[in-house]
Amino acid sequence: MNIELGVLHDGRITLVSDAPLPDIVRRVEYYRDQRLFQLVYKEQDKNEDKLLECEIPDNFADPIEKSPNVIIFSIFPDMDPLGYKVPLIKVGALY
Repeated sequence: MNIELGVLHDGRITLVSDAPLPDIVRRVEYYRDQRLFQLVYKEQDKNEDKLLECEIPDNFADPIEKSPNVIIFSIFPDMDPLGYKVPLIKVGALY
């Protein structure tokens, strides 16, 4: 499964998965000091939270700080993509 980060023309942050995620994402946590995202799933007992292991590029820092939420898109074979908004929680001191 690949997950890509994007910024729409209106400044909204998107995470696009090319396969279904393990569960519905409840929120996304952004760790400022490490510049990493963590996906927190609805059913924490069944699924471990997923820490995205790619470092967030510098040009994404400003849009991330301005955004109150993230739009999650999951792509399913032979179906329309599923998209929904989740809160974006920023953790750590602001630089």
